[in-house]
Amino acid sequence: MSNEGSSKKQQLLADAALLLCTIIWGATFIMVDKAVDTIGTYAFNAFRFSIASVVLLLLFGYRFFKKGLTSSEIWKGIVTGFFFFGGYTFQTLGMQFGTSAGKAAFITGLSVVLVPIISAILDKQVPSIYAWLGILVAVVGLGLLSIESGFAFQLSDLLVLACAFCFAGHIIAIDKFIKEVHFSSLATFQSITTAVLAWISTFIFWPQSFPLVFNQQVIFALLFTGILATALILVLQTTAQKKTPSLHVAVIFSMEPVFGAFFAFIFGQELFHWRQWLGCGLILISMLWQQLLDIVIKPKLATKREPHNKIDMTRDDKELISEKANDNNNHDNKKIIEK
Repeated sequence: MSNEGSSKKQQLLADAALLLCTIIWGATFIMVDKAVDTIGTYAFNAFRFSIASVVLLLLFGYRFFKKGLTSSEIWKGIVTGFFFFGGYTFQTLGMQFGTSAGKAAFITGLSVVLVPIISAILDKQVPSIYAWLGILVAVVGLGLLSIESGFAFQLSDLLVLACAFCFAGHIIAIDKFIKEVHFSSLATFQSITTAVLAWISTFIFWPQSFPLVFNQQVIFALLFTGILATALILVLQTTAQKKTPSLHVAVIFSMEPVFGAFFAFIFGQELFHWRQWLGCGLILISMLWQQLLDIVIKPKLATKREPHNKIDMTRDDKELISEKANDNNNHDNKKIIEK
């Protein structure tokens, strides 16, 4: 198998891993919604990331002890953790101060637009018109899926927009840092950072979360989200982002509300109208379009350009050879005349 073919296969596997992340996230919506009614959102997140941190330390602690950790590995994990914590916190605050769940889902999903814009500013590489077309389809799909009534602006919407910027920053930070550090340290220290910040904010800003009330439903939700929806997903995301571009990550993650709505529909929590089905379909089309763009369209465009380059090179070579031949002939003729 060629290097290019192997690279494409690795990218497809990475995209599949990211899609699995969105399925797991989507499956948590119902259980988290019920659990936070008992324990509170902020305490729930603090426990969730604490459980994830313990799991990741059990998995990678021996590696850290054996090979050691550099300051670069630690601070890159901390920076990524700040973005992660900001995403969860600003979204929760926005909804607490008045933004509806549907509107919050849509604004959060705008990270699919923010990722390529921020990446273009940092890397000075603007996505193609084909990529922007896929992004536009995803945004329209998110709107149809999430927004049920008018879109009147509220100040709390700015908090949710800050959440979208944080999640976009989280994707871009992993994209940059995973090239420089091992995935284990990046996953572990962002989880620890998020857990520490979650506990600090809970004690300072939301002391009403205490005393905590636990039941079987809360414990199951904490274990599921801590182990699968956080620890496993951080490992999958950090390893996958080494093999696939950040734009793919943003578009695939826009599938999260699709799977959330799907599981809610399956378990009878919500009824779907044609708008929601159409929105889900458009987001799915957007994700498939990005795959089609990389696998089919880009190679075809490159192939179309290739023959012209080859013809031009051949023509240039012929002209150069012809000039050399003429020079040699002139040189030989001059020798004959001299004789």
